[in-house]
Amino acid sequence: MPKKISFFEMYTTSLFSTVLQLITDVYLEFKYRLYWYFSPGVDFITLWVVFVIFPAVNIMFLNFYPQNSKPLVKVFYILGWSTFAVAYEWIAVQTELFHYNGWKLIYSIPIYPLLFILILLNWKLIRKLNSTANI
Repeated sequence: MPKKISFFEMYTTSLFSTVLQLITDVYLEFKYRLYWYFSPGVDFITLWVVFVIFPAVNIMFLNFYPQNSKPLVKVFYILGWSTFAVAYEWIAVQTELFHYNGWKLIYSIPIYPLLFILILLNWKLIRKLNSTANI
């Protein structure tokens, strides 16, 4: 994959998405028990999902983001990635990588576009902060 974002941007956006994921899991998985990965409770294999899969997807999303395209192209890009995320979640449930206990796939449909927009806003903030830093 040709790199269109810097290693600094990859690192900081991965940290942001990982922290956001972990905060979400603390509440939805551990407090409310709405879902879990693999088996209920804390397990080491879940760390692989949180620290490898999610950052890799976010890096690919940002790397191929059509920055210089028209707004409609950007909207379809976000919707395309959101569709991919919903499909991935559905497959994860079917293969028992992910389990629902009150959560429904329909809840994820409006959330994924918001998450991708948050990742984009964070990336733009990181770029702005990095460009004004006196390092």
